[in-house]
Amino acid sequence: MSSMIALVLALGSPASDSLAAHLPERIAIHDNRAAAGRLRNGILSVRLELREGRWFPDGEGARYETIHAFAEGSGAPSVPGPMIRVPEGTEIRVTVRNTLDSTLVLHGMHTRPGSAEDTLHVAPRSEREIRFPAGVPGTYYYWGSTTGASIRELRGLDSQLSGAFIVDPAGARADDRVFVIGMWFKALADSAQPGARQYADLMVINGRMWPHTERLRMTAGDSVRWRWINASESSHPMHLHGFYFSVNAQGDWARDTAYAGEARRLVVTQLMLPGATMDMEWEAAREGNWVFHCHFSFHVSHWLMMGSADTAGHDAHRQHRMSGLVLGLHVDPAPGAEPPRAARPARRLRLVMQEVPGRFDSVPGYGFVLHDPATTHPDSAVSDSVPASGPTLELVRGEPVAITVVNRMKQMTGVHWHGIELESFPDGVPDWSGRPGRLMPPIMPGDSFVAEFVPPRSGTFMYHAHSNEDAQISGGLYGALIVQDSGAVRDPDTDRIVLLGSSGPFPNVGALNGERDPDPIEMKAGRTYRLRLIHIQPDWRAHFTLVDHRGLLEWRPVAKDGADLPVSQRVPAPARLLAGPGETADFEFTPREPGLVRLEISSHGTGWLLVQEIRVRD
Repeated sequence: MSSMIALVLALGSPASDSLAAHLPERIAIHDNRAAAGRLRNGILSVRLELREGRWFPDGEGARYETIHAFAEGSGAPSVPGPMIRVPEGTEIRVTVRNTLDSTLVLHGMHTRPGSAEDTLHVAPRSEREIRFPAGVPGTYYYWGSTTGASIRELRGLDSQLSGAFIVDPAGARADDRVFVIGMWFKALADSAQPGARQYADLMVINGRMWPHTERLRMTAGDSVRWRWINASESSHPMHLHGFYFSVNAQGDWARDTAYAGEARRLVVTQLMLPGATMDMEWEAAREGNWVFHCHFSFHVSHWLMMGSADTAGHDAHRQHRMSGLVLGLHVDPAPGAEPPRAARPARRLRLVMQEVPGRFDSVPGYGFVLHDPATTHPDSAVSDSVPASGPTLELVRGEPVAITVVNRMKQMTGVHWHGIELESFPDGVPDWSGRPGRLMPPIMPGDSFVAEFVPPRSGTFMYHAHSNEDAQISGGLYGALIVQDSGAVRDPDTDRIVLLGSSGPFPNVGALNGERDPDPIEMKAGRTYRLRLIHIQPDWRAHFTLVDHRGLLEWRPVAKDGADLPVSQRVPAPARLLAGPGETADFEFTPREPGLVRLEISSHGTGWLLVQEIRVRD
């Protein structure tokens, strides 16, 4: 990479003019607003060319990667590729020209729904034409490879060979935006050296990585519809700050499943698997700055190549530094709207963030310590002990709360109240949350910040650090947040919190309620228990399964991300769940007979397995 940068920087000298003429062409960034081709008399004609070019995912700087990309005809190649968008009933005629020396295998140029095995092979330095009806409305895409790789193996040169393919209902095109997630990856030449980084990554939304991704502006009260396409080799739990969104449809490049009525789930985080698509909708109900981002901490980390890769002095830096899969949102106040009225807090809490040197070998650990004036003398000192995971915050629906967050660590931070529908200013993203003239400051070492909000619904939520997430969340800055109706009392014997977090930095081995080997718990046969599953382990998908000696058991889903499920979805189901960080799910479980039950939580990413033994008695 350093030699490539030196080459680019040298291009300004006269001696480099002839060399510059031999560089691949510059790749354009495509925002998926305009559709490709010419649509006449129900027929879309479009020409695609596969070419090589220089891709600048971090803006207009000097750094780039040479990759393969699709162009529309003789125009500039783009990332993502040209968008094909047609109304239902359209016949599509595509000419594909391959200018490279390798065979192109193109997926997704077929009628929807179709088979994932439908492919078009275009030999080197040749072209082919294909014709087909568009098919059923939905969110799809096309993608290609010059190496025969699957969608889970698109890396390096071929990593951005994809484009949106949208079929609208006849006569009813939606007012929406389309976003394609891309990921570039390569092993580093010096990866064999002790302590050297093993690989390099770029993660982009419509061809750019934060802070160069598009800023979206809307007005309070707007209904927002997005189509998301995960054309990358990785999963992405996509999280919206401050609001719920409904999942209208899910699919992949070959087929799409639309949901109607109660089948649509209300979520704040949705796990998108490699190759997945999602149609989502939400209301921008409150003004301010918000973000929509992947909740894998590494995928929004300043450690990603390019973007904010320079980490010198990060601990003391004022700005919250992110990179990768982050979309910035600005919601303007509605015309004539009055500013939100500050509610007088009825309850005050003090949450102290502390640091433990050397908890994980040479790496410090972190933790929250709760000070509740209602149960603790105001003059009493906060404990110097730092728990392995944060204390459970139990709040009341509709009751204002003011939480003073005190930073006793050596680095700046912020705290996000994940899943809570609140005003923008206390949302927790330093130097972003809030509105122009009143942005939330980072919580600097020795300083504090008061987060004031009113929880509007009962449910299972979480809170966690929103700064240097890789280190701070994996180091212990996370906890459960439970909101209940006024007068309700949670019985911890029947209402169980299952908090999946981390027990240290990369590879982020899991911890259950702060423990790698939790003590067994007891249940009574015939009694119904609520299991509140919370996933904030920073960087891995997790499989939750409930089994006994006969195999998989059953449970009844009751809530997702703090929102109660409709009655039609509250039906007994096999006790298994695949979830990503930032998701919560509540289930009811009734053990039928005495014996041993195991709640197993595993990750294929690192191979770790956590087991919570449940001893069921009469």
